Amino acid sequence: MITYYKRTVKDEILLKLAEYKIGCWINVINPDSKEIDYLVKKFELDKQNLIAGLDENEMPRIEIAEKKIYIFVKGLSPENELKTFLIVISKDFILTLSKEKLKVIEKIINGEITIYTTQKLKSLIKILSHLNKEFENATLKIVKEVRSRRKKIRELRESDVNLLLEYEETLNNFVHYFYHILILYNRMLKRIKFYEEDKEIIEDLIIEANEEFNLCKSSLKTISNIRNHYMILLSNKLNRVITILTLVTIFISIPAAISGIYGMNIKLPLQNNPFAFYYIIFLNILIWIGFVAYLIKKKII
Repeated sequence: MITYYKRTVKDEILLKLAEYKIGCWINVINPDSKEIDYLVKKFELDKQNLIAGLDENEMPRIEIAEKKIYIFVKGLSPENELKTFLIVISKDFILTLSKEKLKVIEKIINGEITIYTTQKLKSLIKILSHLNKEFENATLKIVKEVRSRRKKIRELRESDVNLLLEYEETLNNFVHYFYHILILYNRMLKRIKFYEEDKEIIEDLIIEANEEFNLCKSSLKTISNIRNHYMILLSNKLNRVITILTLVTIFISIPAAISGIYGMNIKLPLQNNPFAFYYIIFLNILIWIGFVAYLIKKKII
């Protein structure tokens, strides 16, 4: 789907256009092969870069071809999934392309983010700033959840551990993303002629991305520590259960062995003694006491 929008500094709102006009924003969502061919022919765009903009495995990078700047970044879907997001800067237009509508696109269309389509580089910086903010919020939310579970580590359930594993996968993706986005920002400063004030904003984005990068790595280490601690707790619990079951088995086996012997159909000592039963019980108790004393001495219980 291809839609056209335009807003100049004189316009109060973002206007949706029926057709392309110079200075507009071209928003492309999940284009088919015909629409890609149309974009290539109409706007002289590189087909391979457009196809790469739909590849979920594409990493943040910058390409400059035929006086057009292709910037590959990642955006968050409404389900907070990482999706490839292509931004194309041309002399006459700005184009965005993604496989599905992202949060940042919805906010621009709804007016939550203000961009002036005639100011292409400023619009680019505005989009990148908002993407940074999205990832920051997503990261901080995960960090908060991880820290809350760290404080209740002894009360963790299997569902909590599964959730932590999901957070770990998300943070790994974020670390991978921030690493490449930092490279992208530095290359943008070298390859794009920004105004001085815009350069300062990009430099701020680098600082923010670096902070989020370190925060993600720190949270990953926390999750790893929680997981290891949880595994140790499970191992200790399992050892205690096995120990208890072993002790119960031994305690049951002692009287069972003695009663088994005295249940044999042969002549046995004290079989005619009216107090034989009490002697056997007393013998069991002595053996139990001796066994418990041994366990206490060895600090098993």
